[in-house]
Amino acid sequence: MRLLYEVIPHTNKCKWDQSLEHFREKDIFYFHSYCGLYPSLGDGDPYLFIYTDKNGSKVCYAFFKRPIQVLPFAEGKLDEELFDIITPPYGYGGPFYENNDVQLLHDFRKAFEDFCQKENIISEFIRFHPLYKNHHYLDDTMDVFFDRETVFINLRQGEEEILGQYHKNHKRNFKKAMKNKLTFHVHKKDDALQKIDAFYSLYRETMDKLNASPYAYFSIEYVENLITNLDEHSFIASVYFEGEMVSAALCLCEGGNVHYHLGCSKQEMLPLGGNVFLFHSIALWTKQNGFHTLHLGGGHVGRDSLFQFKHRFNPKETLEFYVGRKIHHKEKYDWLVTSWEKYYARKANGMFFPAYRMNSHIVIPVESE
Repeated sequence: MRLLYEVIPHTNKCKWDQSLEHFREKDIFYFHSYCGLYPSLGDGDPYLFIYTDKNGSKVCYAFFKRPIQVLPFAEGKLDEELFDIITPPYGYGGPFYENNDVQLLHDFRKAFEDFCQKENIISEFIRFHPLYKNHHYLDDTMDVFFDRETVFINLRQGEEEILGQYHKNHKRNFKKAMKNKLTFHVHKKDDALQKIDAFYSLYRETMDKLNASPYAYFSIEYVENLITNLDEHSFIASVYFEGEMVSAALCLCEGGNVHYHLGCSKQEMLPLGGNVFLFHSIALWTKQNGFHTLHLGGGHVGRDSLFQFKHRFNPKETLEFYVGRKIHHKEKYDWLVTSWEKYYARKANGMFFPAYRMNSHIVIPVESE
């Protein structure tokens, strides 16, 4: 019997890229060039799962397969390898499809779960895509949870409408930025590479002031590889005051969507209004270049200060971000958790998934600021 799915490893870039060409609209987080940034950071090996039903309708699903290091907490030696999977780090994922067919999605999940059983994949964690709402129809195939709100700017509006919807504080800061004669620039390709040192210096300064976790610190090599690998799908937007970079954002783009990925700013320059000026200028530039949505992401936890800052660009609307959890081998999952609890002499946190990775350095935040 012919398999209805194909699993494409990251080592087969040509096949990966060809498979994505079938989809008219797609997002950057499914690209080979994006997924290829993360294996060296310890996030596992990327794969692209392509499911095709009898009518030729397709579903694609990018995931990272991670070996589970059971030592030191597991008792005894294992005679088999165990794995779990996550969607692309620092991005959004889940199944991508162009035909809203419930049966298609259920058939895709059945095929994927069969694959996970065969591959000894213990658990699966999905960060669904807020723009595509691809958590729909899957709550009877896995545990789906609302996580938080994210913010976007609708670029289909006119420029006056975009500015007009801002919170009064953002409008005031924008006027302040204009009065301070801040300037905005977009750097792409070779120009962006020439700005990496300035951007990265400001990024490190920002992360230090935030006391960010070690895993949240990207290297300068990561930033350089992102700009090089994604080419026209990435850019650095920056704001200058008297020739000095005071605020900047590294953004990713594909199709009609632009994603804010990394940001930084000089704290002592915040009174100039540079951050509001930066995001407003990005919105206008991306609108002028044919994009329809600028996705700013959410906060670190719920409606925290970061969320509130972003939400003031669009106080009337938010997008819902969902996550999905699936245990494919319950007995092995329970054994891993029990072994973890015995080793650490405490109960595992039921909110952390998978629970046996709670002390791992691999933690996937929504975004870093």
